[in-house]
Amino acid sequence: MLQKKIKDTFSDEVLFMVEGEITEFHAAETTVNLLSEIEKNIEEKILAGGIASAINGMHGALANSTMLSLYDGEDMYNFAGLVNGQVVSGVFRNVNRIKDGDAIKLVVSQRHEVLHVHSLLRTDDSLFLMPLSAYCGERAFFWSCMKFARNMVLFIWLFSFVALFLYVDVSMEKKDDLITAGCAILLMPIIFCFPFEYWSFKTMQDFSIYATKIFAAYGFPRPEDFDMRKGSTLFKDHDFGFIGYSCELALKKHKKKFKIL
Repeated sequence: MLQKKIKDTFSDEVLFMVEGEITEFHAAETTVNLLSEIEKNIEEKILAGGIASAINGMHGALANSTMLSLYDGEDMYNFAGLVNGQVVSGVFRNVNRIKDGDAIKLVVSQRHEVLHVHSLLRTDDSLFLMPLSAYCGERAFFWSCMKFARNMVLFIWLFSFVALFLYVDVSMEKKDDLITAGCAILLMPIIFCFPFEYWSFKTMQDFSIYATKIFAAYGFPRPEDFDMRKGSTLFKDHDFGFIGYSCELALKKHKKKFKIL
């Protein structure tokens, strides 16, 4: 269901990048909590002596938008804020790590009065947020699936041949049986593993296409080959040793792999 919604929602949207400081930042685990928090904040600022029109319009713009419902029910955070005077909003895991006033880059698309955020990059520490399951470009995802299939085949071969020679009679009288068993061990993992992983690739391909479009909007070289998982790192400044993705680290490894200057 989520894959179909990704394909239907994002296939025709124009993605582009915006950059600036995020202000009036709010994050909550559900859409209702987010709107309530923004409403409460607006009321407090009005009582304190005035509010900018852009902030005042944030609640209405978000309430009329359907974009916050995509990941409701999962361990995600809805967020909203202002960047360059425009309302931005989206849904990410760990977006609650962002703070008011952070300098960020966003890949967005225009949805009525709101810029929907497809990806967020905090520039000071390179914290990189992407949608669920959209973590590498299309070609990178294909080769990732094929490498997993190869590794599974090698593991099954190793385990099977060790078991064959340790526990099976290897006398000359059993030569024909051993040849048959050896051929089965060689062929069966290939027959099952590679088609299964290709099916996995085709099933999740829309997410990799979506990720490729996001990476291209950021201006990354060879976006179809980019894999953000190469930038997995420990952000020591966060509570509990938060594990996140570093765009800087992932790009460094990406450029080294493909000899990009």
